[in-house]
Amino acid sequence: MYPANTIGAAFLKKAAAAPDAILFETGAETVTYSDFSARLGTLRAAFADLGVAADQVVGLANTNQIDTFAAIFALWALGASPLVLDFRSPLSEIHERATRAGASSVFSDFRTLAQHDGVQSFPRDATAPEMPRMRPVAPASHGPADFIMSSGTTGVPKLYPSSHEDLLTAIERMARRGERGDWGNAVSCLNLSFPGTRFIWYRNAISGRKIITVPVFFSYAELDAALLHEDAEEVTLPPVLIRGLTQHITSQGLAGTGPRYHRLVKMQCIGGPLLGPALTEAKAILSAKLCVTYSSTQTGIISRLEGDAIDSHPHSVGKPLPHHQVSIVDDDGLPLPINAVGHIVTQVGDNTAQPGDRGYLDDEGYLCVVGRVQEYLCRNGVSFNAPDLEDRIQKITGAALCCVIAAPSTVDDEDEIIAVIEADPSRLSDFKTRLRAQLSPLTRPDKIALLQAIPKTSGLKVARAQLGRLVETTQELCHAL
Repeated sequence: MYPANTIGAAFLKKAAAAPDAILFETGAETVTYSDFSARLGTLRAAFADLGVAADQVVGLANTNQIDTFAAIFALWALGASPLVLDFRSPLSEIHERATRAGASSVFSDFRTLAQHDGVQSFPRDATAPEMPRMRPVAPASHGPADFIMSSGTTGVPKLYPSSHEDLLTAIERMARRGERGDWGNAVSCLNLSFPGTRFIWYRNAISGRKIITVPVFFSYAELDAALLHEDAEEVTLPPVLIRGLTQHITSQGLAGTGPRYHRLVKMQCIGGPLLGPALTEAKAILSAKLCVTYSSTQTGIISRLEGDAIDSHPHSVGKPLPHHQVSIVDDDGLPLPINAVGHIVTQVGDNTAQPGDRGYLDDEGYLCVVGRVQEYLCRNGVSFNAPDLEDRIQKITGAALCCVIAAPSTVDDEDEIIAVIEADPSRLSDFKTRLRAQLSPLTRPDKIALLQAIPKTSGLKVARAQLGRLVETTQELCHAL
């Protein structure tokens, strides 16, 4: 069914050895290796009936993540290449990414998407054939096994095709203690279109470790319940969820004398640095095993901050890993001295990349990230850092999330500074009053916009590029401050 030395072959070996072992727990059901094998077999037959064949690229934009995972294995069994897409993305972005990857079709279980041209309904109601079908064994795919997509936080995401060999090598690295730290039964709440989530699921599926899933649309109470599961051992979350979970535990009066999730062997923050008081508070309230992982799509994990170093260096992302060379350069690419802020450059072997962040190396060799390159704003000759302003606005308003962006002005050549706040729009007048009273005119945004939900990437970072387009095309959302 699968060529040797692939994730599919490794999965079948594990399923044959322990068919009744639990692979998924959802809170409502358990899915064994045998159940999952039957599901992917049914999907394999359904995709074949829909014309999917070897060496095609097929897009998947589902709300049900277990179905997506089964579809990945089903497509591999046909010799096809899955392209996992975020169903929450605008239709134009889904089509653009599918076109870039050369996808022949896109399937979705999200009715809103499946109603549009170019998107087919996902065969989630497919039933297994009564009699085994005589089909030729699919040839080994000559196409990629997966497409690793950069976050798209500040621009168009880049696609990096990965072979089965690449995936297995990466998973083997994840399964070692090394740079990835401890691991085990994983709590998972992120969309599989986030590459890090897929890698954790691949790893656990072929190693026999359970995946405790939380629905893509979830409450903090549901996430809290999953993390309290007696078998939960690790979780990977973006900063926005760690901050939100900390607020939830505190507001519900659930904070005890020690960390709430004491069974976890790892609570990893990835997708953006969690810094300062927010980091130390999360470690105290959520888990002593909290760690911050700073990484790049191109060069992998760059640094980690964990343990006592969180208390002593909470504004850093840790020391670069031994095999990483990190340097700080100016706008012309010239190296800068210790403690000087510039562009972060990381190198592993012959592979060099700029993650797009600004930062510095301190006297002790700790890497400090101060913001995205695109998040440095200038108005009236005054430069300031957008994340700093976002944190200030969140403290003043009590909002859980804020994103400060620059947009073309309708009056002059200088960009306007707009603060988009995730809050009830009915609070606009109250927020205006607070911000006018407590923010300096030098850094006060020109306009604010209150949205019930700020658009996010599959890794739950703020989708700044999408948000910028929304603000630019929907001027009525913005109100002068």
